[in-house]
Amino acid sequence: MKNVIFLILLAATLFLAIFFYRRYTATQTELELANRRITDRDTEIYRLQKLVLSSKTLPLAPTQKVTPSASSLGQLSAAEMGRLQQKGLNNPEADLKENFTANQKTILAAQANQGNSRLLRDIQILNERYALAYFEEGQRGGYMVLRYDVQSPERINWQILDAYILGN
Repeated sequence: MKNVIFLILLAATLFLAIFFYRRYTATQTELELANRRITDRDTEIYRLQKLVLSSKTLPLAPTQKVTPSASSLGQLSAAEMGRLQQKGLNNPEADLKENFTANQKTILAAQANQGNSRLLRDIQILNERYALAYFEEGQRGGYMVLRYDVQSPERINWQILDAYILGN
């Protein structure tokens, strides 16, 4: 009888040892997979952060010249062109740019810092109501969002909604 109890205890102990060893190896495998996923995610986060930091616009150096960039963002749709033409603009985009350029001193004067005057370098008409302009003020440059309202071809009201100077 002692041998049977001893064999049952030995079999139970062996069974528990095998059971816990399998659980231990399965847990180790899951832990390695989790660590690999975390490392992959950390690598992806680092890559994305690097991409975001490299795409941010840096402040202009005093010797840099601004060159306007071509962008598809500032293209009016056919419907917008039609509505602006109904208000009397023959070539809406060109007419709006010309009007803003002609009146830029009055439009920009209120927003300039002490002693510096803002000078428009590029303007893009975003849609039938808003425009985005790049300007220079002294040695720095910046962007501004403008809203315009066409009363007639000669009378276009411009309003600066927001301005941001690069490097601040």
